Formats: sequence, structure tokens, C-alpha cells
Amino acid sequence: MMFDMRKTVTLVMLGIFTGAVLIALTLPSQAAFMPFLVGIPGMMLCAAQLVIDFTTAEDAPKASQKDGFDDSRTEAQMFAWLGIFTAFLIGIGFQWGGPIVVALFVRYGSRDTWGNACFAALGTFAVLFGVFVWLLELHLFQGLIIERLM
Repeated sequence: MMFDMRKTVTLVMLGIFTGAVLIALTLPSQAAFMPFLVGIPGMMLCAAQLVIDFTTAEDAPKASQKDGFDDSRTEAQMFAWLGIFTAFLIGIGFQWGGPIVVALFVRYGSRDTWGNACFAALGTFAVLFGVFVWLLELHLFQGLIIERLM
């Protein structure tokens, strides 16, 4: 059996999420809410990924070199998008910066249509506002620019 990095990473992530949930079991209910909120879906997604990893054929051709992608260019682009995302979150906050950068990434980073970019941005806004602000009543970081204006 050959060492498979994807399966190893998935197993490590499953361990991290499982550990967070097990630790949360010992916490008071309000303190355990966030680890449960992140850990349980994370465990389910990792378990699903493991099923996919173990059921797909290992004979599948490696697409990294055949696609014509330059790995260093792709990594540089991802670091650039990470920098843009960080700048928007620090500048105008999670609630507004998140959807804007998601729309920009879907449109320009993934080269998708504006319709899909707007749909992704609205979904991001709905999750950030609906789940965190409205449902959980959490105060999201407003961003340095917005805090200075208000």
C-alpha cells in the first residue's frame, strides 16, 4: 500500500474535529456550542471524504501535470486571494467583505459567470448574517474602515 497524502490529511482533520467535539463534551453548554457547531459538521464532511477516498480507484491518472497548470503559479494565486480576503475582512469586516471577495473570487479566480458569483455572494451573506448575526446573535468584526466612519 502506497502512502497517500490526501487520505492522511483527511484522517488528521477527522482527528482534530473529533478531538474538538470530545473536549466540548466536558465544557458547559454555552461554551461547548461553538466547538459542536464546527466539529460535528467537520467530522461528517471528513468521514464523507474518507469514504470517497477509499472507494475511488487509485488507478485514476494524476491530473496535476496533464492539465497544464503550473503549481507555483496556482499557489501564488491562492496566496494572492488569501491576501485580498484578509485585506477586505480587516478593512470592511466579515459581513460585507466576505460576500464581496467571494463574488470576486468566483468571477475572476474561478472564471465563472457573474450570475454564479452573485449567487455565491448572496449565499455567503445569508450564512454570515442569518446564522451568525441573527440566529447566534454574535457580533461580527465590522472592519477598521467602517469602525472609523461610525
